[in-house]
Amino acid sequence: MNHLRLSTLMILMLMLAPFGDQAQAQPARSNSPAFDEKAVADFYRGKTIRIVIGSGPGGTYDIYSRLISRHMSRFIPGNPTLLVQPRAGAGGLIAANAVYNAEPKDGTVIGSFGETFPLRQAIGAPGIEFDSARYQWIGSAVNTAIACVGRTDSAVSSFDDVTAGKPFTVGTMAPGSTIYDTPAIINAAFGTQMKLVRGFEGVANIVNAAESKEVDGYCASWLAMLTTGRHLQLIQSGTLKPLLIMGEKTPDHPLMKGVPAAETLAKTEEAKLLLRAMHAPSEITNPYVVHPEVPRDRVEALRKGFSATFADPEFISDAKKSKIEFSPSSGERVTEVVQSILKAPPAILAKMKKILVQ
Repeated sequence: MNHLRLSTLMILMLMLAPFGDQAQAQPARSNSPAFDEKAVADFYRGKTIRIVIGSGPGGTYDIYSRLISRHMSRFIPGNPTLLVQPRAGAGGLIAANAVYNAEPKDGTVIGSFGETFPLRQAIGAPGIEFDSARYQWIGSAVNTAIACVGRTDSAVSSFDDVTAGKPFTVGTMAPGSTIYDTPAIINAAFGTQMKLVRGFEGVANIVNAAESKEVDGYCASWLAMLTTGRHLQLIQSGTLKPLLIMGEKTPDHPLMKGVPAAETLAKTEEAKLLLRAMHAPSEITNPYVVHPEVPRDRVEALRKGFSATFADPEFISDAKKSKIEFSPSSGERVTEVVQSILKAPPAILAKMKKILVQ
């Protein structure tokens, strides 16, 4: 019986292998096939492409998308205007459903919302009115890990304090967002009792709540903490302190010295597998997508334009001035990751459903 249980766990680990930190950041190079550039240019000339983001102004989706919108037009045939349109609500689900069901399906709308939505679909979460496997993925801006930080004047000074049961409130968005799902899975994997405070429309609002002592901390993209908003200032000033980072390896960064990687602390194989599955969407953080019915020529043009934007010297210079860093992936790579998430082991997906679907 023990041998059978071990074999099952080994199979699950092998199936989840693509989710581990061994998956490296993919360059935003696109192997897109050729497309009819003239037809694409004729369609987009004089038009506006709206980037509908699933959170409010000031968060990473807003900051990254506005930077992309300033440059990507030059790399799309016809040079359409790009406009960012925040549509917060339900952890980004309102935007995701709208892009799939209500917005134009001609390539004039790009969606950018929670990278956890393919996982939410896989576990059968309610409210999903789209099919991640049919969405056409343009690319993603970030390959990172989620880190959890806490106020240095709270009852918690390390993750050991969290596992010891000391009170710790975490600011989150709605279930379905990385910001909520990550600490929820951490609670389940380690048996911790962090209190998850929902209702925030975006990460920027959560950071403000942590600064004003409304919550003790939060979990968000580590790369975003280094490059956007007030995260880094609050860490460097000693107001906030990193407590834990998802994945199996702690990044080599001075601010992460002594901070444990979640998978290394797991006491059981099930806990490790849960943490690994939750970490997988971080590989495609800040994804960009268009409707399944957008003509293929336009999809390939947008993919090529997305990839070319990240390689552009003007874009890179603008990003450096804004202290924004990217680790982008192509639309093809994002599609691969989405498919691997949807095919994750049923036993792990069933467990995650119990944790995340309420």
